[in-house]
Amino acid sequence: MRFVVVGCGRVGAGLVRQMAVSGHSVAVIDRNASAFDRLPAGFDGARIEAMALDESAWESAGVERCDGLAAVTGTDDVNAVVGRLAAKRFGVPRVVARMYDPVKADVYRRFGVHTVSPAAWAVSRLAALLLLVDVGTIASLGSGNLDLVEVVVPRAVAGARLGDLEMPGEIRAAAVTRTGRSFIPDSGAHVHAGDIVTFVVSVAGAERLEAMMGRTFT
Repeated sequence: MRFVVVGCGRVGAGLVRQMAVSGHSVAVIDRNASAFDRLPAGFDGARIEAMALDESAWESAGVERCDGLAAVTGTDDVNAVVGRLAAKRFGVPRVVARMYDPVKADVYRRFGVHTVSPAAWAVSRLAALLLLVDVGTIASLGSGNLDLVEVVVPRAVAGARLGDLEMPGEIRAAAVTRTGRSFIPDSGAHVHAGDIVTFVVSVAGAERLEAMMGRTFT
């Protein structure tokens, strides 16, 4: 697949690295040539020194043929305009803009720009990790009938077998993260307080999982 990344700061360069490692073709645009020093050794995609809103640079990057574009400059309004132009004028099928201000991110989202707000994400993530019995949805699957949720295991549930938390067709454990290391568990594994367990759940399963988090398993 072909992608264009507008902005080659730490986030932009990291995104380029990840996409390139996955075998995708990536062109990156930045107004400062020195920003390209952040790119990984051996990166063979196009490096275009130009302003973010320079449409001729976009054309050189192949925006009309790309599968997606990420706007990750250091300015929210620039990212929003890049996102709207890429989607509306060039017909890019998938566009994402990084927005520092969560209020602006919400406003531009209503205008049809897909946005990612590091500040909003960080607040949500920190709260989820502090609220030990919280069940946080991180993604919806398919038509929305299944969710991927994360649960930070409270002390009351420590020691429970994962099999005791699962329900056929409703709740299935997919991963456990413990002291920063993630692994795929089996149903006989026991959870520890503070573990982050990722579950695939149905709507009914999410409600049952929340209820179970308040139980003591012995």
